[in-house]
Amino acid sequence: MHTVYKAISPEEMNRILAYCKQHTLFEIYPGEEGSQKTVIVNSRQENEPLENFKPLGAFYCNYLGEGIISLDQEESDYDAMPSAQKHVVAIKQVIDILIERARPGAQLQFPV
Repeated sequence: MHTVYKAISPEEMNRILAYCKQHTLFEIYPGEEGSQKTVIVNSRQENEPLENFKPLGAFYCNYLGEGIISLDQEESDYDAMPSAQKHVVAIKQVIDILIERARPGAQLQFPV
């Protein structure tokens, strides 16, 4: 079950997705409809090989409507692992940084 995290303009959504496509920290997968995208955020240490990336979590673009960034409610309510809530907080921080600062040529630092 998806829950809305942020609503942004379609132009902002395109800017964020373009940034994510250009950086290996992110993996983008298409949804059922053309504009729907799942963005996997990976966690890694600086200078670590790509093989050591670990999925931190995901957010979803345009699943609940144009310009809507959503999270999987089950993921955020999952309490079997103590670190699950920290992962959700980190994903929200990544989204906020992307909305605020993702621009062509920007070098962003993420809390992952």
